[in-house]
Amino acid sequence: MLTEATPRRRTTLATMIGVLAALYAVTFLLGALLHLGVRIPLGLAVLAEPRILPATVVEGLCGLFLAVGAYAALSRKTWAWPTITAAHAFAVGGVLLGMAALAVEAGPSTELNTTYHRVMLAALVGGLALLLTPAGRAALGRGDLR
Repeated sequence: MLTEATPRRRTTLATMIGVLAALYAVTFLLGALLHLGVRIPLGLAVLAEPRILPATVVEGLCGLFLAVGAYAALSRKTWAWPTITAAHAFAVGGVLLGMAALAVEAGPSTELNTTYHRVMLAALVGGLALLLTPAGRAALGRGDLR
């Protein structure tokens, strides 16, 4: 049973959570750059998004919060669980805000942006659900919570 995980399993789960949060942070920070108007060359293609300052701010904050949470998880800080859990919740809110803005056509939309929001919502909700399980709490030093 996952709630009775060995220390090795808890360490592996904490590392996995931290690495995923770091990857999410990178994608949000890249999104913030794209919404500033920065074009990112990828060989024969170029990633580009419309300039949207509010999206830059929200994505930048999500990326920074997730990066701090990833650092806390990967370095086994005592404050890792509340930090990475709050970062996930904040990022879910940011993604939902972006989806709502796109739904009411508050700004320009692209297929990449729409797909990104859907994928990140699923990933972040899955991560948040894991963090709220006894195994997720125990992996980050919060096994005493019920």
